[in-house]
Amino acid sequence: MTTIRLSAEYTKQSFTQIDNVFINDYLSSANGDDVKIYLTGLMLANGNADGDHVQKVAGILGLGTERVHEGFVYWEKRGLIEMGGSSIQYLSVKAPLPPVVKYNATKFKVFTDESVRIFPEKVFSTNEYNKYFEFITASGMEINAVLLIMQYCKDMGGGKTNTEYILAVASSWAKDGLLTEKQIISRIEEMETSCEDLRLVFNELKLKREPRFDDRQLFLAWQNEYGFKLDAILTAARSVKKGGTAKLDSYLKELYSAQILSAPEIATYTKKKQTVHALCIKICKNIGVFYESTETLEETYILPWLNSGFEAEALEQIAKYCFLRRARDFESMQQMVNKFAKSGIFTADGIAKYVDEQIKLDESIRAVYEKCGYVGPIGNRERENYRTWEEWGFDENTIFIVAEKFKDKNFPMPGINRTLGELHAKNIHTVDGATKYLSGITDKTSKDAEGYQKHQYTSDQLKHAFINFDNWD
Repeated sequence: MTTIRLSAEYTKQSFTQIDNVFINDYLSSANGDDVKIYLTGLMLANGNADGDHVQKVAGILGLGTERVHEGFVYWEKRGLIEMGGSSIQYLSVKAPLPPVVKYNATKFKVFTDESVRIFPEKVFSTNEYNKYFEFITASGMEINAVLLIMQYCKDMGGGKTNTEYILAVASSWAKDGLLTEKQIISRIEEMETSCEDLRLVFNELKLKREPRFDDRQLFLAWQNEYGFKLDAILTAARSVKKGGTAKLDSYLKELYSAQILSAPEIATYTKKKQTVHALCIKICKNIGVFYESTETLEETYILPWLNSGFEAEALEQIAKYCFLRRARDFESMQQMVNKFAKSGIFTADGIAKYVDEQIKLDESIRAVYEKCGYVGPIGNRERENYRTWEEWGFDENTIFIVAEKFKDKNFPMPGINRTLGELHAKNIHTVDGATKYLSGITDKTSKDAEGYQKHQYTSDQLKHAFINFDNWD
């Protein structure tokens, strides 16, 4: 009989699917252990494992069975599982059962009555009330404090604020330790007081609308969490042209990370940042490239170049030089920058002088090409060779005399370099001396050529003349 089964390795590669609704609607508000319990139980449910699942979950997670039971009770309250007798059934997260938690009606009567007064046009569902009751019970926030948040959110939201938004605000303030009616009143007064200052910020951001609740929350965070004063925030806002409060919030976080908190420091930092950005745009144009965003280029290349001592004008000159050399990307320009730094050239004048010297050098090499009838590119090898010839003491005319001797040769430059080396070794550096020497070489070459034609070699001589490179150590 043939059987088909899954290997242990295959079983380990199985998957447990999690609906995105669980992640979006339930994950953030749940305790970490409760999430682990839910996911582990779901895995066991998918695998149809035998035995006591509560004990299995406890064993996998290293938790007590009582804690696991509490976790399943939590998810039953959220309507995602149904517990009955000895079974636990997972339900669809898209259609959870209404919470079965029963709250003391008398305890929450003030809340239900006042919530209707705040939202007379709204009919609260049992599920919505249970969300409020669960939050109040879990967070310990006073009922009057939650009612104040409801009223304030409605005022700020134009009467359209929903339960999820109100509870999100309440949860945020609860995390800040604001749980009492007095504390919530103080926070609301603080937000109202900041509204006039926030309008000044909006003016700098060119925003025409009125500040919303979220804007006020951000403003308080800038002041209380990051420590920015109004003048510092206004200074930062002047440099943010697009993106509104979200872009300003991002910029203030950048400043906070750099511990740049005062208005003068922000002004200096912003000016440097704008200068670096403008320089990066110029360099991109000079080397012939375009980038939608240059922030990474500024951090990776421009700032380090400036911090190493290069003038902005010098970097622009290098970019133009790279363009002429067909080095049209920042990595190639980095190599050129390194070369100048190694030579101690950091100024625009120094770069200009170097470029002029290079142009003059290339013109001299082209003149040599013309003398020997050669057509080809000028590379670093040719430039190095020409500099060496000058260091040896050869003037242009002496070099021309040698070049003419190699006229119409396919590859004249190696011969010219070799011949000048011979002249230098014999301390011959003048036109007359070179002419006389080259004339002697010509005669000797002719005689050697004749001798070569007359010389005959045996097969054994030729055989032993070639070296077997495989025998070399």
